[in-house]
Amino acid sequence: MAERRRLPDLPTEPGPEFAEFLRKSAQIHDVKLAALIPRELFEPRLARGLLGFAVSATLYAGAVVGVAFVPHWSLYLPLWLVAGLGGWGLHSIAHDCGHGAFSRSRRLNTVIGQIALLPLCYPFHAWRHIHNLHHAHTNHLELDTDWRPIPAETYDRMPRHRRVLYRALRSWAVFGGTVNYWASSAFRPGFFPKRSMRRDVGSSILVVLAVLVPYLTSLTYFTGFAGLLRYFAAPWLVSFAWFSVATFMQHTARDIPFLPARHWTPNAGRLLVTTDYRYPRWLLFLTHNNSLHTAHHVAPIVPFYNLPRARAALDAAYPGMIRERRPGIRALWDVLRHCRYYDPKSGFYLTAAR
Repeated sequence: MAERRRLPDLPTEPGPEFAEFLRKSAQIHDVKLAALIPRELFEPRLARGLLGFAVSATLYAGAVVGVAFVPHWSLYLPLWLVAGLGGWGLHSIAHDCGHGAFSRSRRLNTVIGQIALLPLCYPFHAWRHIHNLHHAHTNHLELDTDWRPIPAETYDRMPRHRRVLYRALRSWAVFGGTVNYWASSAFRPGFFPKRSMRRDVGSSILVVLAVLVPYLTSLTYFTGFAGLLRYFAAPWLVSFAWFSVATFMQHTARDIPFLPARHWTPNAGRLLVTTDYRYPRWLLFLTHNNSLHTAHHVAPIVPFYNLPRARAALDAAYPGMIRERRPGIRALWDVLRHCRYYDPKSGFYLTAAR
């Protein structure tokens, strides 16, 4: 049975780009990448973490309250965008909590992480466990849980509803990619293989229900269904949209391969398959350095405020290894147009729109 499930030797016709990738992968194969980062950068500063949490919570809550007082509905969208930016920042704080980088207290990480994810209606441990699977198998063709592509031939054999969903999430509905992950795993303890995981997820689900059921019931009672949409559903969707597009861009590009087991290595997954984006300073501040993602993959325990220095240490050790791009509509359009299906011949994405 195992033999029938095994992928063939992919890619079948690797070119010079794939060979160059393997050369870089071999160069760092046995390196302890996290050891290149100064040890003091691993130490959390609780006050700095709480400041980041307060900034994002204030941004989110202030924008939602603003929706209630603006004189015209045309101002809803900009306020929802601001609320979504706050929600993205809260997700980044929960991100640190999930990796134990917010504090050395597991209980405090769980409490802050769950509070931060409440506007997203996301049970903390469900997010933590599925996200750690992504870290353990980044760009592994068989095991990665985030944005893993499939060959066009596989797509053609899928049921129609799955084809529609797959194509939409990599084109006009890319903003909903993380909503899809949320719908697949957030409230399904059975999704997770270990009993300890299912127990964690179950406890997080109870917390979310205990807080949000009375809150959303009261919100609907006092403001109606329109209020539920304005003050919760719209900020929820925009928050997901912000970091859905961000994570898609961080792990998707025409020159980033997805690797079958025989070519995948942990260090390649940490250093070579993630793109850092040069956000403006104000956006780096509000998203807690989320775009400095390669250093985070090398050492998830590094708190968000130390990621710039961690990135600099990795750059000094391996100049030119870390991928960096400028964000923008053109970059997003290039990825949406070309990065849809895995090419079994080259190991990269198909470079022509299909």
